[in-house]
Amino acid sequence: MAAAAWRFVRTYWMWGVVIAVGFYLWQDIRPNIDLPPDGPPAPDFTLQQMNGDTFRLSDHRGEVVILNVWATWCPPCRVEIPGFVELQDEYGDRGVTFVGLSVDQSGLQAVRKFADGQRLNYPQVASQSIAYRKYGESTTVPRTYVIDKQGRIRYQHTGLLMKGSLVPVIEELLEEPTGNA
Repeated sequence: MAAAAWRFVRTYWMWGVVIAVGFYLWQDIRPNIDLPPDGPPAPDFTLQQMNGDTFRLSDHRGEVVILNVWATWCPPCRVEIPGFVELQDEYGDRGVTFVGLSVDQSGLQAVRKFADGQRLNYPQVASQSIAYRKYGESTTVPRTYVIDKQGRIRYQHTGLLMKGSLVPVIEELLEEPTGNA
């Protein structure tokens, strides 16, 4: 009996590893987000959008803003984007704005090349200095910041963040009163 069990373990040990790693990744990809009641003010910035308009974060007070720091060369960033597009479609009319802050060295030029064939339906801006100096000194991407209606960072996440994790956060923040900043 012990020999048969040992043969089974030797033959199928990798499935235990796959299951353990899968469980770990599931917890990381779909984190349980508990929003604190307050947060630090989101640093304001003004940048030119890919479409030529100006994006000023402070113009979006009273809205829930999801700021995604990303790069065109980042595979997890590319995985997140379709979910963000879907959420912008679903919640845009209810006061939610996604904004992509690219850290590509060639700035919006790289984003334009990437956007060909993509359906990016939310503002795209680019600035390494704002991403790295104003929003943490980390060069890791993707990083996502959830900013409430008062302009406070209520949640931040480094790494892949799937849309299913954001839905309850967006719903909770939309229920909060707008108030004054």
